[in-house]
Amino acid sequence: MPTPTTTAPATAEEPGARAKTLRGLLLARELDAARQARGFTTRNLAAGMSMSPAMLNRVMTGRRVPTALEIGGLCSLLDIHPARRRHLYRLTADADLTDWLLMTDAEENPVDQVEHIAETITCFASHLIPRPLRTNAYNDAITHTTAAHSTPTAASARAMEISMFLLHPRSLQHPGVPVAVMREQLHHLRDTHLHRIRLLPAAVPPEPGFRVLGIDHFPPVVHIEHHNTTVLLEHPAATATHTTFLHRAEAASLTVDHAREILTDTTGPGRSR
Repeated sequence: MPTPTTTAPATAEEPGARAKTLRGLLLARELDAARQARGFTTRNLAAGMSMSPAMLNRVMTGRRVPTALEIGGLCSLLDIHPARRRHLYRLTADADLTDWLLMTDAEENPVDQVEHIAETITCFASHLIPRPLRTNAYNDAITHTTAAHSTPTAASARAMEISMFLLHPRSLQHPGVPVAVMREQLHHLRDTHLHRIRLLPAAVPPEPGFRVLGIDHFPPVVHIEHHNTTVLLEHPAATATHTTFLHRAEAASLTVDHAREILTDTTGPGRSR
């Protein structure tokens, strides 16, 4: 699937959407969380900002991006840490941009923030077991074979709670993983994660892996990791191919009983005993 990487200004609208862009939504959610943490009502904070409650409400829901002067005043009234203020100033300045393309180890990678506001996360994995589902032995074997980063990406408890993983059969075997390690990994999936995985039939194309994050009042966001690059797509025109593929894959997924049977096959699918 082609991956658009443009960051040209655009509007990611859908019926009922509030914020126009993901940056605007992240800004609004952080400001509103700070407002609640500091005990401000919308009316009280609006008075402190010399704004109408209706105007402040539009800022707090992302329907209106604050001006440079307003974001400074909000950060001051809400006592936001100076280091965090720089991030909010940047979100304000870039609030009309859509999509992210950045190095995975960038200082301000927004993936954790997007996960925090997501209601659902669906992952499609075609060649490797996703890191939150791996055993230590499997992860060590994979990182040794692929020369990838040695530390698994830790998923927060909340992110795991709202995540579903669609696993292509190719992800259940790997030439660089010893049979005993793969057996342990498959049994770990069966015994620990069966309720959050869906196994797919081989007829589903093994497209490169990606995630779709569902957020209230906002279009689905597609998250792709490619080598050391993080891509976030938010405009429906950019995400439609991925979301359509995901819906079709999920509809074709195997039953839980069939998945349990496959994962109990200790040699893994496609291997001889």
